[in-house]
Amino acid sequence: MAYAKRIGYLVRRDDMSLDQFHAHWLGTHAELCKKLPGLVRYATNLIDRKQYPDAGWDGFSELWFESVEAHDAAFASEEGRTLLADAPNFAKKLYGVLVTENQHIWP
Repeated sequence: MAYAKRIGYLVRRDDMSLDQFHAHWLGTHAELCKKLPGLVRYATNLIDRKQYPDAGWDGFSELWFESVEAHDAAFASEEGRTLLADAPNFAKKLYGVLVTENQHIWP
């Protein structure tokens, strides 16, 4: 099954430690994200900037929805607005894109 998938690339705020950034993203923000209506699957991915200093991002999230319409409805909802409003509490930059996922080996 093909899903509408959103990738959110994040850069932590300059005034936050990496531990503070992770705590907020994986705690507070993740709990808000899990409330999005129509969310089918959700994952966060942490990037070790010491190992990959040129990565440009501190991590990225992956959010799957049944359709682009379900994605759009989720982010237009009160939960979606609350989620996006929380981003400046821990991220200097958040860049979200809808992507086309091509599954090659998939359980």
